[in-house]
Amino acid sequence: MGHDIQQQLNTLNRLYKETDEIYRGIAGRFGLTDTAFWILYAITHADGDCTQNDLCNDWFYPVQTINSAVSKLQQRDLVYLETIPGTRNRKKILLTDTGRQFAEHSISMIDEMEKEAFLMFTDEERETYISIYQRYNENIRRERDRVLCTIDKLLKKE
Repeated sequence: MGHDIQQQLNTLNRLYKETDEIYRGIAGRFGLTDTAFWILYAITHADGDCTQNDLCNDWFYPVQTINSAVSKLQQRDLVYLETIPGTRNRKKILLTDTGRQFAEHSISMIDEMEKEAFLMFTDEERETYISIYQRYNENIRRERDRVLCTIDKLLKKE
């Protein structure tokens, strides 16, 4: 039984990495890193303002990775930063006119690709997929916390 679970986990992890590689390849075709691509994706789909902090929290990127990618997007004149009034140094990331045109072309193509791929599933399959993926992430977070607690206890004994 354990061997079957390990094979399933290996397959799941390979599939995750394959999906990651598909998007990285697309980003590369647009001359972007995968982080820069996901930043443009997030800004395009944001309800309201999008800050560097939002990207770190919502897309699970380290601050330094976001800062570096935003800098590169600024160098390409795709985004600019605007300080949010009443805050010390929080800045929203906005698309330049060039960035808006770029996103309308590139991100809209990706949106269509994703929708077409997802529509190949039934409504029930889509709901099941999302539900199971969410549950897996909840389970893996819970187990991660348990393992990290054990590691912390072991390190304190040394």
